[in-house]
Amino acid sequence: MEFEKQLEEWMKLDYVLPEDLPNIELYMDQVTTFLEEQLKNTKRFEEDKIFTKTMINNYTKNHLLPPSNKKKYSRNHMILLIYIYYLKNFLSISDIKNLLDPLNEHFDDQDSNNSFYTIYNEIFKLEHDNTAIRDSIADVFHKSEATFAELKESKEKEQLQQFAFITLLGYDIYLRKQVIEKMIDELYQPESNNKAEKKKKK
Repeated sequence: MEFEKQLEEWMKLDYVLPEDLPNIELYMDQVTTFLEEQLKNTKRFEEDKIFTKTMINNYTKNHLLPPSNKKKYSRNHMILLIYIYYLKNFLSISDIKNLLDPLNEHFDDQDSNNSFYTIYNEIFKLEHDNTAIRDSIADVFHKSEATFAELKESKEKEQLQQFAFITLLGYDIYLRKQVIEKMIDELYQPESNNKAEKKKKK
């Protein structure tokens, strides 16, 4: 039970509520300040930056983010930056671009059923019902506790069990990342690559 309580604390991360997203255009400094405040508890080290001007400019240069409108950023820009923030932890820039490209095609659409805000709100509900993820991590913890059963209770045994727990979680992350990359490769290949593949088959 002690671990479950600790896990609950570890999983209490900051996130941006859909209703907290500003529905007015902001300048770069206002964007970085807002996201820094909203996501500050997701940082591993206090000196880490959520976003810098250089980062945001690079995302624009790499076509992950549409250009600002006279140096102002909309709510849609903010939503894209939030996705980039989480995805960059385990995906390459090119993979993130491929994943976001279909979304960016509708960047200026105001259709209420497919607006960026509606999509963000829908996915937000799914992401923050994390009971299944919490239970899965707890299950891995209990499995690792059962390892090295032949050893007497000692600091060494505890360290080995912690090592087993961390490596099992790491393998889980690795497999999930592999699945994500394969899906991006199959679903979000640039059109030129798809045409090249079709020519090869002929």
